[in-house]
Amino acid sequence: MYASYIEFQHKPGKTAEAIEMTKQMEADLRQMGMKQFIIVDKGDDSSTLIALYDTAQAYYAAGPKAAELLGRLSDFMASPPERKQADVPINFIF
Repeated sequence: MYASYIEFQHKPGKTAEAIEMTKQMEADLRQMGMKQFIIVDKGDDSSTLIALYDTAQAYYAAGPKAAELLGRLSDFMASPPERKQADVPINFIF
């Protein structure tokens, strides 16, 4: 399993708006081949996005659409986010 993770620093007071806009992107997100999509609000106008994929190929195939969707959120970001890949050796779902 593979993960895409992105650390976001939002403009002051813009986290809720960014999360709401992301909710409105659900149909687009469903088409990207992810198995799970998680946003963790860390407070202080920052959040972490984690998207889980079955394969590295699915991760890379989602890249262009991910860039497009991140572009829609750019007005809420204090700095451009960077999409990174990581292996997921354990994913317990209880």
